[in-house]
Amino acid sequence: MELAKFFPERLRQSWTTLGLDVNAVREIRIRVNQKVRVITEREIVLPFVYGERELEDIFRYLCHDSVYAYDEERRQGFLAVEGGHRVGITGEITRVDGGYLAKYIRYINIRIAHEKKGIAKAAAPYLHGVCGRGAPCSTLIISPPGIGKTTLLRDLIRIVSDGEYGFCGCNVGVIDERGELAGAYRGGATLDCGARTDVVTGGDKGHGIGVLVRTFSPRVIAIDEIGKESDAQAILHAGVSGCAVFATAHGSSLEDVCKNRELDGLIRLKIFERILVLSADEKGLRYFEIVDQEGVKICGRSLLQEPA
Repeated sequence: MELAKFFPERLRQSWTTLGLDVNAVREIRIRVNQKVRVITEREIVLPFVYGERELEDIFRYLCHDSVYAYDEERRQGFLAVEGGHRVGITGEITRVDGGYLAKYIRYINIRIAHEKKGIAKAAAPYLHGVCGRGAPCSTLIISPPGIGKTTLLRDLIRIVSDGEYGFCGCNVGVIDERGELAGAYRGGATLDCGARTDVVTGGDKGHGIGVLVRTFSPRVIAIDEIGKESDAQAILHAGVSGCAVFATAHGSSLEDVCKNRELDGLIRLKIFERILVLSADEKGLRYFEIVDQEGVKICGRSLLQEPA
């Protein structure tokens, strides 16, 4: 994958000559009439500036020149791009049909999805169910934005689906509202989520879980970024349907997440058998620690090994 693929032809030359390590890039931040900034483990300021015309051209290119076909995505403030990448868009906002839509795009943030197979290896042994090895625990992954909880969740889905690291291998249903978790594009996953995984793209979590439970018999349902009341209701439905739940939430600690009433309710109901907190140090190294549903620590702060 090349960074130039996110840009129309006339802007690509600048990107092809940069020599950036694509695998190290997390975000490309583009602000009108400001220097472009690339986020890796550090911030890199690039020697070129895009004006209003260039931002409009980038936006139209990412919409395949069918801007109105992407109105729903524009209302949500982002576009899903093939490969699981997410492009945040904002600028002048206008009210339409009871919601809001970005009218003039003046700020773009391209978040690069990275598939890191094996990133969940160190955490996997702690996530087997109480019934014995092979059965997955319902697990909540907590971290601040940009630390890698979606990447970790994706690899955990793959591991459980394929039956690696002591898991028995089982059906997994993925709710991929934004197309980021499975790299869902036009209904199909472009990132490896395992051989026994089915993906629902678009819609909402409640509808997706209903489809999966009624017709696909998942052992595990995976959901990214929960926190709303409707998310809590969907997860409760999955739990009473006999499914384990893998989910992520924004937060720096368990205490931080419990400030959210809906998440606090799920935790108090002991929906999650394991709660994994992901963090990073100043060098960019990732660490995790795990407690059980009673709050008892079962794994202290440990290094999340990068795959070879």
